[in-house]
Amino acid sequence: MKHKYYGIAALLSLLLTWSCGPVYPGPDEEDSYPVPEFLSVKTGFHSGRAELHCEAHVLYDLPVRTVNADLELQGFLQNTLSITLNDSAYSGDAFAGDNIFSCNIPLTRIDSIPGQIRVLYSVPDAGSLVQAFRDTLTLIANLPPLITAIDMPDTLVRPESGSKELLIAVHVDDPNGKQDVTMAYFQVKNNTSGLWGADFDLYDDASNGDLRAGDGIFSRGLQISAQNAAVTNYFRFRAKDSAANFSVWYPDSVVVR
Repeated sequence: MKHKYYGIAALLSLLLTWSCGPVYPGPDEEDSYPVPEFLSVKTGFHSGRAELHCEAHVLYDLPVRTVNADLELQGFLQNTLSITLNDSAYSGDAFAGDNIFSCNIPLTRIDSIPGQIRVLYSVPDAGSLVQAFRDTLTLIANLPPLITAIDMPDTLVRPESGSKELLIAVHVDDPNGKQDVTMAYFQVKNNTSGLWGADFDLYDDASNGDLRAGDGIFSRGLQISAQNAAVTNYFRFRAKDSAANFSVWYPDSVVVR
């Protein structure tokens, strides 16, 4: 009979072992965050609007009153900045009460040099820091535009009477996109003094001889008449972008006969 009791005891022990294991939360149970936790952060800069966006998704069992962002800036007019993010659907925050704290602020960037934004996101409680998260955003410099080609005749014969048009078309490209080019212009050398003259604007707005707006081809029509001297006219062309970067001068010439 002892062997029979030993068998029952072993079976009960095995059943108890099977019943022990991990306990999973039920479908109605929520995760607990006794300490603030940064689920994600986003740091962005929109160069077109000159606007900084800071965002932090924070989970905490207690109400989060404040999320701060302390910034160290390179390539901006300011070197440091401290801001407070909000979860109230204003100033860059999309939805109120979703635990995503955000803020948009204007920030002036020096586009012609590389930049960097280092952010310390923090959650204070009763004046003491309880959690922090660091993020870094690196910005490349705005590179200067480049004149790739110039369309204009090498030689132009003067009309016997009246005038004829000399059409100049300057093809401009930019590493940051053609939309970054803000202007193009040219100068003409004075054949007597040898000095370069005033700036003459070129157009990319379908006016003044330009065929199509916004295609990166800056144009202008000039009138040549019988009164123009039969000389070689020396030109130089230049373009400028939104960061005040200039292309190198591009020389060309037209022989008027």
